[in-house]
Amino acid sequence: MHRFLTKKEFLILLATVMVIAISFAVVGFLMRGDDVVAQVTYDKTVVMIIELSEDEIYHIEGVFPVTLEVKDGAIRFLNSLCPNHDCEAFGYISSPLESAICLPARVSVQIVNRPH
Repeated sequence: MHRFLTKKEFLILLATVMVIAISFAVVGFLMRGDDVVAQVTYDKTVVMIIELSEDEIYHIEGVFPVTLEVKDGAIRFLNSLCPNHDCEAFGYISSPLESAICLPARVSVQIVNRPH
């Protein structure tokens, strides 16, 4: 016989998930600032550092070409010619806790603190 969560267990689980999500959001907000950039990696090699201060479109050639869009201090996969387009669903990222990856194209974007 299958046992499901009791109401109390469910509420504890829900509260725990909410605390974790809020913690990540607060830390991401506190770490966010003008000292972050997007680091673009292709096939495990950093190929580009992108400033997030200017809206711009970037094209990355690789196994599958991808297009990145910087807008309002954040970056996203705008388009990819990969088979499943999962990377486009990541949406915009702007915090050092965030990254987006297109596995078929072997391209990743990670928000990092600006190298000094």
